[in-house]
Amino acid sequence: MPAPETSDADELDLSHYLDVLLRRRWLVLCGFTLVFTGSLLYAFTARPVFEGSTLLVIEKERGGAAVSPDGSMIESSNEDYYQTQYKLLKSESLLRQVYDKLNLAKTEDFADPNGVEKLSHAVTVAPVLRSRLVYVRVDSHDAALAAAAANTLAQTFVEQNLSNQLFISKEVLNALQSNGAGARAAYGALPAVVDNKLIQELKAEYATQQSKYADMSARLTPRHPDMIALRADITALQGQIDLETDKIVQSLKTELSGQLKGNNVRVVDPALVPHRPVKPKKLAALALGVLGGLGLGVALAFLVEVLDQSVRTQEDVENKLGLPFLGQVPFSSAKDGKVYASLLSKDLSLTSEAVRNLRTMTDFAVVPQAAKAILITSTVQGEGKSYVSANMAVAFSQLGEKVLLITGDLRRPSLHRSFAVSTDRGLSDFLAKGRHVDELAHLVQSAPDVPGLHILPCGPRPPNPSELLNTPRLGALVAWAKTNYDRVLVDCTPMFPIHDTLLWGRHVSAAIYVVRYGRTRAPLIAKACARLQEGGVKILGAAVNAARPGGLSYSAYGYYYQQYYHAYEAPPEAPAGKSA
Repeated sequence: MPAPETSDADELDLSHYLDVLLRRRWLVLCGFTLVFTGSLLYAFTARPVFEGSTLLVIEKERGGAAVSPDGSMIESSNEDYYQTQYKLLKSESLLRQVYDKLNLAKTEDFADPNGVEKLSHAVTVAPVLRSRLVYVRVDSHDAALAAAAANTLAQTFVEQNLSNQLFISKEVLNALQSNGAGARAAYGALPAVVDNKLIQELKAEYATQQSKYADMSARLTPRHPDMIALRADITALQGQIDLETDKIVQSLKTELSGQLKGNNVRVVDPALVPHRPVKPKKLAALALGVLGGLGLGVALAFLVEVLDQSVRTQEDVENKLGLPFLGQVPFSSAKDGKVYASLLSKDLSLTSEAVRNLRTMTDFAVVPQAAKAILITSTVQGEGKSYVSANMAVAFSQLGEKVLLITGDLRRPSLHRSFAVSTDRGLSDFLAKGRHVDELAHLVQSAPDVPGLHILPCGPRPPNPSELLNTPRLGALVAWAKTNYDRVLVDCTPMFPIHDTLLWGRHVSAAIYVVRYGRTRAPLIAKACARLQEGGVKILGAAVNAARPGGLSYSAYGYYYQQYYHAYEAPPEAPAGKSA
């Protein structure tokens, strides 16, 4: 069974992401430089921090239980034991003792206010995995102070644990070892004594005998043999109770004495004065700066790409605008003079080839004889529609066609500068006072250096362009131009903020839409195109002007173009055995 085919859309297009990074390389570089410079400054200007580290070993309580101050037994070997010790190492009372011992209030790092809190932030308790060892670390800008604070904290904890080991109290042992008049009463009140079964039975029998003695004393004298025998039984019971109580007390004494003989916490390795700071870690900071800078740069590049609604590529034209793609025209720094010089030059030129490709795609986009006249417009001013108009007119002329290029923008005309023609007379004269189309022949001027190309300049700029374009003379002009020329190109105004192009659209039904590379937002372009189409003008396609190298696809296009023409113009190799 053949494997199912996967569509290209479902596959990860790495070239697309690489293209984004190449086009946004300056943004990536800025993000990288920002983060790396910050990490570099931190690594070499941050004040060094030293760490004093003391190693402790904490054993579990021996015997598995301890005695509380009231004599009750408490389990001390549960799983929370070590977590309790770690919390005690950072307890406020312990830190306060260390703070006072070292007089840290007079140090720079731990001066008041909130000196103990600062010390708490500087202390780190780091257990060693699968062991009973734990590191007590203290950070400070003073190496000697860091070591002293770590050693003092560890030693204070050991002393505190020795004098008062969680569940052991010296006061209980002292009370058990006392022989005063109240000792016997204190022994009898111990929970270990009260809860003993044998003592409970003896006390019950003792109470029974005491009650019986009280009954008999009402009838018999103390010297009666029965009374004497009963007193002897009561005395024997009391002695047995005292004996059992003494056994329990002795057991408690032995246990407590054994627990107090040793300490389950001790220092293994005291802290030494560190010679090297732990912060800043220069290599780590620089490595994080590199990774963080690249991460930020890439993130910014893709964030801007997602938010960017401008048009750059064929995919943008087709997906964002829904228009056919006619081609890209490279960026040109020429603003005045012969903007079409590349078409007249014999040297290799990516610009001239791009314009010729645009000419070819335009011919493919139109129905024969249906688009003899073509409007060239854009969304806003500055997108290069006049530049594209001039180059397209020259390109069609080079095919041997008789071309008329009309300056349809009566507000900000510029074609006269590109072709060095006079503006003393032109379109505005005919639209204002023309009586017959034959007058147009006297207004048209030939391009000085492009055979077959004729220019109809703006003429004197009128104060009312919209009114002039809204007269029947405009329709007569277009009809005359179609009759007398093979190709008519009209350099119109942009769609926003004026509507002069729609007035031309009443008489010219096809248009080429010029989009500036990476400048105008796609929603605004789409709105302008919709308005143009609602006016009855068919948009043949969009041409992306002022395209800049940087993307993967555009760079590759330029590279293959150069390689192709270099091979095309190279002289053929001489046959073997003959000199060239």
